[in-house]
Amino acid sequence: MIHHRRILITGIGGPAGRSAVTYFKAKAFPVIGTDNRGIKSPADTFYLIPPAGDINYSAVLMDIIRKERPSLLIPAVTEELPVISQMKRDIEGEGCTVFISSPVAVDIANDKLKTSMIMAGHGITVPNFCDEFTPDEIIVSKLGFPILSRPRFGRAGRDITIYRTYEDMFDKNKEGMVFQEYIPGTEFDLNMFIDRGGGIISSVVLEKTVFKNGDMGNAISVERVERNDAVKLGIKVAGILNLEGPVAMDIRLRNDGTAVLLGINASPGRNVLFAWEILDSLLDAWKRSLLSGVYR
Repeated sequence: MIHHRRILITGIGGPAGRSAVTYFKAKAFPVIGTDNRGIKSPADTFYLIPPAGDINYSAVLMDIIRKERPSLLIPAVTEELPVISQMKRDIEGEGCTVFISSPVAVDIANDKLKTSMIMAGHGITVPNFCDEFTPDEIIVSKLGFPILSRPRFGRAGRDITIYRTYEDMFDKNKEGMVFQEYIPGTEFDLNMFIDRGGGIISSVVLEKTVFKNGDMGNAISVERVERNDAVKLGIKVAGILNLEGPVAMDIRLRNDGTAVLLGINASPGRNVLFAWEILDSLLDAWKRSLLSGVYR
């Protein structure tokens, strides 16, 4: 009976959404896909929807759920997560399960400055950081060159800038940015699935071997590796925020081997197809929810 259930996946034009579609289509599940761009859809049914910041986004998504009657929603767009987390009760009221963290946890994960502040307060190692209002001379004094900046909100791998001189900093718009120490070590993509009780059901560590731009940001090549230090760090972070569902974390090693948390994505990671156990765990959790009838 489970193979007749429909799955709704958002952001199927992006890597995470596309990976989820590929996984569930290979298992013969009917897939409904959405994106805010017109794309060649790999899903069985496709809907063009407004971006998450649009006032009509929630109503459009609920209309699709009521029309298509999916039994599982997998949000795969960072900007959609705060909205969908707030909608969770209404979505599950329509008989559609969604594994997503609480609005508070999603808000923290989506805000890189807040993530750094809260994690540091709990003893988690994060890059040394400054906010956009910190004077340049203090940023340089605290972080030293090279200095990395990234948008405070949005996807962790996008729009990263490296400043190597004062001249670089003076020429850049700093509004909405977070400044961090540059850590030149190996970077890992930790993928996890966390059940509703906080249990870590599966975890897979991927080493980022080739990056799209230099040695930071999104990876275009990864390898599966065994890294207990990264997993232990991820477990601590997940416990602090009470994370739930599929989660990805970027972790980088300092020269002394210390694992440093760079960021959290409270949804499937862009490389999740290389960490298929996470989607296996999601599928198993969905099956259990259907058998229990909790969300019907």
